[in-house]
Formats: sequence, structure tokens, C-alpha cells
Amino acid sequence: MPKIPIIMPQLGESIAEATVVRLTVNVGDQIANDQEVIEVETNKAVMSVTTPCQGLLDSFTAEVNETYPVGSTLGYIEASAEDVERLNLAEPPLVASAWFGPSHNAASADQTLSADDSLADNLEIPIGQNGAAYQSPRLRARLQELGIHPDDAAVVPGSGIAGRVTVRDFEAYIEGLNRLPSKKASPMRLAVADSMRRSWTRPLATLGVSISLEPILAHRKTLTPSPGPALYLAKALAIALSEYPQSAARLIGDKIVLPASIDIGVAVEVEDGVIVPVFAELDKQPLAGLPGQYKKFLQSAKEKRLPEEAKRPAIASVTNFGTLGVHWATPIPLPNETLIMGLGYGEKRPFWDETAGCFVPRLEAELTISFDHRVIDGGQSGRLVRRIMELLGAPEGL
Repeated sequence: MPKIPIIMPQLGESIAEATVVRLTVNVGDQIANDQEVIEVETNKAVMSVTTPCQGLLDSFTAEVNETYPVGSTLGYIEASAEDVERLNLAEPPLVASAWFGPSHNAASADQTLSADDSLADNLEIPIGQNGAAYQSPRLRARLQELGIHPDDAAVVPGSGIAGRVTVRDFEAYIEGLNRLPSKKASPMRLAVADSMRRSWTRPLATLGVSISLEPILAHRKTLTPSPGPALYLAKALAIALSEYPQSAARLIGDKIVLPASIDIGVAVEVEDGVIVPVFAELDKQPLAGLPGQYKKFLQSAKEKRLPEEAKRPAIASVTNFGTLGVHWATPIPLPNETLIMGLGYGEKRPFWDETAGCFVPRLEAELTISFDHRVIDGGQSGRLVRRIMELLGAPEGL
């Protein structure tokens, strides 16, 4: 019987790969159409890969704990000729290999590694690319083989011309690392690392102000269930961005692209990383309805199974690092976000009361905003923060 491939689907707008965490059926099982056969983990959640048709599960080509890009063939189903024709698969598709999977060309890699380093040492180095900034094709190939980002090789001391890092230097460095305690990074940690590396390609700036938490704490006593400070912050940010939409715009080429809707994420700490469930059109949602929605998102985030409505890309997000006892921080917005706002640890501080003519104790915390400086300037960010302070000072208006 003809075979139909099980393909790694596009699991989200910004998701390029996923790691196989579980095979939910066995080879030889009779499979129904659209049946879940593989669980994969992305930087957002655990998701399912389903079958394109019914038939007999012929084989799995994917392996558990291996990472595969979108479009990879994960297995095959023995199917009817009618299904093959329906799915337009008369010719076998090209199999996309994982970045560092079994289909890597080991022969060419061996040839590369066995070449004489002395020849590479005498090659001319391009102008302006001396030292660790220059990586030879052989070194780049070795980095790719090991799954190491080129930036991570910048710490290797070079012995080549003008301090260039040779393959010998790199192999000696790796040999030293192998003698140190280590463990395999989780898919979540690798996803966070990739997001932060891509975010850091932009010029980011941070500013901060002190705010009073007392209006928030007083107002939350009037609501059941009570919203946490992060929800007040997210709601105020959403309203402010609806009034200043250019503060959430993105620079794409030579265009400033405004957001279609005010979708705000709230960072949630999970095992070995962070997940950011997103509140759609938060500027239009009542504050009183957010705690129930947040509780649902929080539970699903802990299980790495966000509901579909929480997976959309946010234009901005908030994080409450004050829960860790941290007063001030410079959080980094995700690649699809223009800014991120953080709230620090609340503490009693002396505040000058003009009416009483004396200092009085007031519960305060630091509010920070980190933003893409290509899109937002100091004045614009300052006005945005001032508006957020006004909204948090009168939370009944949220």
C-alpha cells in the first residue's frame, strides 16, 4: 500500500521547530483520520501532531527528545490510493531533516575535521574580521554540527592570525567543557535562549519610576475574586497603549506598523523557563473578569498546555519580579513585542504629604519599562509611563 507522511505542522506564527516528547501510539496500530499520534513541545506549550488520514501506522522516523523543524517527516501511514490522490501526494515528498538529526552528512563532516589546520592558519583573513569576529567556514560547520550558536564561540581564546579562533582552538575548548559537570538543556530553556538572543538584536532602553501601591491594594478588596498587581498593571498598560498606539508599533523595513489589537501578555514562571499567556483585546475587557481568566491561563501554563486563545503574539507584556523580592530589573521584551513592563517589590517608604506637612509611610514599588528604542524615544516612553501611573492611581477607572 502507498505511504503518506506525518508532517510536523506549523504550530504557531513564530514557531519554527518543536521537540518530540511522546509517541502516543505504536507502530502497526490502526489509526483514524486526525488522530493524535505524537506530542511535541515548543517554546509556548505541549501540542499534538495528528494524522492526515486513516490507515495503518507504518513507522516513526522521529525520535523522542529530538528537535525537528516545521515540515519535517515524523513518520508514515499505510493508506489507500484514494487518500494519496486526495492529499496530492502521488510523488514522495522531500524529507526535511532535523537541524542536528541523524540525516546530517557525517562523511563531509569527517572530511572537514580531518583537514590540515596549518592550511587554514595561512589563509588570508577578510579586512575588518580579525580575532573572534571571524569564523572560518570549517569552524562554522563544526559549530553547526554541535548545535552551538556562533556567538557562544566568542569566549574561545584564539591562537590563529590576529587572534582568530581555529578549529583546533575550538576542539580544545570543547574538550575542556566535557570535563565539567553539565546536563542537556530543556526545550523550554533553549527556546527562551533563542528568543532572548533575537530580542537583543534590537537597541533596547529602560526607564523606571516609583509608584504607590496603596490605591491598587485598597481597590482589590472591593472585587471578588481579587486581581493581583500584575493584572492591574496589564490592564493599565492596555488602556495606555490604546491611547498611544505608536508605543506598541513595530518597525518593519521602512514602515511603522501599528497593532491590530491590544493583546497583552503576562509572564508566568514555569519549570526551567517562562510562558507568556496573552489576554486578547485587553483594553476592552473589564478588570473584574480578569482573575478567572488568569487562573485558567496560569494552570494551563504550569502544564505547558495553553488554550488557543492565549497563544496569540502579544504586542507587549508585563512581569511581576517583585514576587521574588527584587526591587528593580530590566526585563527584555520578546521578539514580537515592542515593550515589556515590570513591577518590583513593594515596601514602606517615607512620602512627603503636602496637606499634612510631614512625611507619612507609603507602600511603594518600582515600575520599569524596557522598549525598542528604534520605535519609542524617551519622551514618548515617559508620557506612556505617566499615563499608566495615572491609571494605577485611580484603579476604579480600569
